[in-house]
Order: sequence, then C-alpha cells, then structure tokens
Amino acid sequence: MTERARPVFLGPGVRAEVYKYRSGRTESIFTAPYPVEGPTRIADRNGCEAWVFGYAHFVFCWVDGSVLVQVSHGTLRGPKMPLWDDIKITGKWSGPALACFGEAWAVDHRGRFGW
Repeated sequence: MTERARPVFLGPGVRAEVYKYRSGRTESIFTAPYPVEGPTRIADRNGCEAWVFGYAHFVFCWVDGSVLVQVSHGTLRGPKMPLWDDIKITGKWSGPALACFGEAWAVDHRGRFGW
C-alpha cells in the first residue's frame, strides 16, 4: 500500500526551500521571516518622546533630538538586554526612518556572523 503525502500548510511568510550540500545531497528546509514590531512612538512621564522599532529581536530606540540609536536585544513589550547606545543615525526623526535604519543595520550585523 502506498502512503499518500499529507499537504503541508505553511504559516505567513514561511517558505520551503531546497538546500544542496557540497556532496550533492539535498534537503528541504523551511525559512521564516524575522519578527517585526513597530515602529511605535512612545513618551515617558516627562514628555520625552522616542521612536522604537523591533526587527529580528533587535530593539532600536531613537530619542527625539538625538543622532544616536540605542540597540537592545528583546521585544518592544518584553524584557530587553541593552547592547549598544552609540549607533549613529541620520535623517529626519520618524518611525519610517528608524524602521529602514533598523532593518538595514540588523541585516548587516547578522551578516557579519554568516546569518
């Protein structure tokens, strides 16, 4: 009796790919997009405003009037581990500018480690 393959349903953004080893062996793998949160505009009790954006578990915080971005590891609403507080950013202070910067920075940073 031949067993029929069950259909595979992938989540949003998940892709099936075929990875080929140097030996010629192939294997099916699944890739998922990095998690994205924001950008979100926040303010503290003193009225100090900032834009925050999360990409690939890096959290970027850009305080109004600053030319530096703080980078942490974590999520917007969850715990964060501070990593760097001196990453330079240019452009007009806005959520879309921070999102563009954060995604490019994270991809470049992860690329240094072969990710």
